[in-house]
Amino acid sequence: MKKLNVLVPSVLALFVASAAHAGATFDTPQGKLNIGGDVEYDLTAQNFGDTDSGSASNSVSDVQKASGRIIFDVNGERVLSNGNFAGFKINPAYSTNGDYLDGEDSWFSFGVKNDWAFKMGHYEAYDLSPAGQDTYVVGYGDNLYRAKDARGRAGSGSQAMFSKEAGQWHMEVSTLFGDDNGMYDNMGLEKNKDPLLARPVVAWTGDTVTVAVGAELNLITDAYVDAAGEDISDWTGYGATATVKANDDLSFSLRGAYRAADEGDDYSVGPGMQYKNFYAAYLYGQNEDSASDTDTEYNVVYASYKIPAVMGIDNFDMYLGASWGDEKVGDQEATEQYGGRVRFKYYF
Repeated sequence: MKKLNVLVPSVLALFVASAAHAGATFDTPQGKLNIGGDVEYDLTAQNFGDTDSGSASNSVSDVQKASGRIIFDVNGERVLSNGNFAGFKINPAYSTNGDYLDGEDSWFSFGVKNDWAFKMGHYEAYDLSPAGQDTYVVGYGDNLYRAKDARGRAGSGSQAMFSKEAGQWHMEVSTLFGDDNGMYDNMGLEKNKDPLLARPVVAWTGDTVTVAVGAELNLITDAYVDAAGEDISDWTGYGATATVKANDDLSFSLRGAYRAADEGDDYSVGPGMQYKNFYAAYLYGQNEDSASDTDTEYNVVYASYKIPAVMGIDNFDMYLGASWGDEKVGDQEATEQYGGRVRFKYYF
């Protein structure tokens, strides 16, 4: 009994001490359990020119705000000597005023390491339009089609994905069903059936070059109908991205996406550049409204600089971000948005 009285406090003390460090890992009979997370806090100032911020509750042109979230990362995995594995991940999240948020990842996966895997839950599939160090991007950036509608993390619905690794090749087919991820929000349409979005991707990674191509499409006809009862849910999107690593400090990227849909065709294209802790990117895009025969053009520019190890704390970084963009609807005069952000990022 005396040995037990000594052992139990010692084990508890070891657990607490380990969990206090960033990304604590525990070995259990069921595999490895990892516990960590991060704090992301933003101070933002932005100007929406003559237009509002896109929020019904905020119609002023100049906005200053503080926002952010605290996210916990809990994941576990068991891998056998033959490569067979099963694992999970969950990310409970809270706003900086203590409200519970939807979180980011919540999934279960199994398969064979470096071979194949099946995943289901709430996650993001392969990124066909990597935004890089996007500390702050004006709202116009969300209006552009970037081959991410079926990528995942929808407000509801379900996801499942099969992936395969073959040397330098990565292949996956991800699905999103029961939710359109907001594609038809505020369009006055009637949901007739649950959509089923499929998203195949093929990527190749070399020593200095990475290339990926993919598509996303709705497999269910008549999922959404307009006021006249006509099907408008038939659409197919495509995306491609390439990154070239010039040296250890410098890399360049190019991304593009195109979607052909009943209500109009959309596309976006633009380059990005990373030099050490500095990142900059530009996106040009156009959305077509077939009903009014009106095109909307967008230009979006953003940049970000990372200040690592603030005050010598290697798990505390700061980011300085700024962005500008404009929107031109048909022959109307273009409207501008611009702003900046200071982001505090602390890992635990």
